Amino acid sequence: MAVLIYISDNHMITPLEIRQHSFPKKTLGGYDIEEVRAFLQNISQEWEKVLEENRKMKGDLDKTKSSLEHYKEMETILHKTMLQAEQSSKSTLENAKKDAELKIQEAEYKANEILSSIQADKRQLEREIHELVARRNDILQQLKTFIANQSDRIRTFETQEALAYTAEEEHSKQSFFDAYFAETADINNIAVEIAKEL
Repeated sequence: MAVLIYISDNHMITPLEIRQHSFPKKTLGGYDIEEVRAFLQNISQEWEKVLEENRKMKGDLDKTKSSLEHYKEMETILHKTMLQAEQSSKSTLENAKKDAELKIQEAEYKANEILSSIQADKRQLEREIHELVARRNDILQQLKTFIANQSDRIRTFETQEALAYTAEEEHSKQSFFDAYFAETADINNIAVEIAKEL
């Protein structure tokens, strides 16, 4: 007695079941047409499901392949980007390092120039201060000499003035007395003459 296979929605017929399935024969030696049709119908439905699922899986596989290719492209791009970023970072770092070294050298050069200029200005200022001090001392010495000379001249002038005043005063006194005595003599002579006339 052949076994009738019922196929549910949750069971997919397998090739082995198809090969091993036997159709019951009628008394006259033929297969049950309805049973064969039902079986073929089930096979057709299952096969249609298989084809549909196959198409769906193929579509999903194509999508997965497409996504995988996209991810691979993205990975390649990302890898290239990372390499470029790394190279750019190294280049930027090297350039920054060179720029920093150059700026440091420039700063040191400018600092040395400023220091040299300051030292030169300091030496020049020291020379000028020394010259000014020497000139000041020279002017003070000249002023002291001038004051001393003027003091000597003033003292000499005062002495000469005193002597001149004394001599002039004595001369004036002598002149006064001479005139007085002369006038007295004249008076005496007049008196004598008057006495003679008397």
